Amino acid sequence: MDHDEPGRRSGRPGPGSVPGDQRARPGPRQQPPRGSARRAGAPRKLASGRGAPRPPRQAQRPARPPAPAEPIDVQANELPAPARPEPPRARKSSKSKPPKAAKPSRPKSAKAGKPAKRQRQGGRPGHDPRWFFFAAGALGLVVVLAAVAMVVINGRDDDAPASAPAAPRMGPVAASGPAPASYSSSPSADAYSGIAQRSSDAAPLTAAELFPSSASTITLSSAKAKLTLKGKRLDNDCTAAVWGRTVAAALSKSGCTQAARTLHADTKKGYALAVTVFNLASADHADRMVEVLDKTRGGGFVRPLNATSPLDKFGQGFGMARGLAMGHYVVVSWAQHLDGSGDEQDEDLLSLLIEGGKAPAVLGRAAKAA
Repeated sequence: MDHDEPGRRSGRPGPGSVPGDQRARPGPRQQPPRGSARRAGAPRKLASGRGAPRPPRQAQRPARPPAPAEPIDVQANELPAPARPEPPRARKSSKSKPPKAAKPSRPKSAKAGKPAKRQRQGGRPGHDPRWFFFAAGALGLVVVLAAVAMVVINGRDDDAPASAPAAPRMGPVAASGPAPASYSSSPSADAYSGIAQRSSDAAPLTAAELFPSSASTITLSSAKAKLTLKGKRLDNDCTAAVWGRTVAAALSKSGCTQAARTLHADTKKGYALAVTVFNLASADHADRMVEVLDKTRGGGFVRPLNATSPLDKFGQGFGMARGLAMGHYVVVSWAQHLDGSGDEQDEDLLSLLIEGGKAPAVLGRAAKAA
């Protein structure tokens, strides 16, 4: 059988020929079917009952809309909403590492958690460690302010040293009293530097030191007089030994803690000597105190002990007094004739002042400190 006969019978051109109906038909592709080139000269099996060949697949593909024909919304991709992560990656991160999957959301959770943190700190300040430091700082500030206030209050009193113990409460002060006609004073000397501060001589004076038996008699050789002890007294209230508010205030500022007084007399010869010892805070206070007694004389001075006649006339008439600063002690001696006679040139009275300045208690403390 001739191989070209089926092609002529079905109208299909032979190899190398182009049918006329395909030349006139427009199409996207003008190439011959892949089967015709591969199977040139080979007969194609026809469907039963049909004389036309099966159309190739590529002739129907151009009828489909191309994939790029679908428009892409660029603006939709630029929206602020983040693109959804790919399902495989999200499932992998959530299953394999659950803690790490929350890392991308930490900044948002931290920002969202700030108000809650402030609420906890504001609502329950006791659980915030900073409140403990604040409370400790406030307490320290209160303590510092209290200390500063005490320094300011004590600083107003220029005469009272910080190291001196507080003086006891002063009692009532006598408004009037006797005063000598003549008075002189001397500041503390270098011989008493060992007892210049009461902090180094803190032990209070005792009655044994102030009133020893060896000092119960004072001899005045020039007048052949022998003055014996007529009275003695030791007070912790220094205002009891003075009169006048100015003198009492000066003793309080000086930190006076003790006042000792003695009275010696020879009633036959008519001589009397009163000695007063003050225990102050320092030699500087003692120096100022002996000057105060000079400035306030007539408005305040030491008070001699009360005694019976004829010693009740002590302080009347002419008298001579001398104030000595001896370390942190003040020794005031006051001598006179019982009849009130004499003047500033009286040698017997001057000799009594020198003897009165030899206070055994103060000299004993200075000797020990040296």
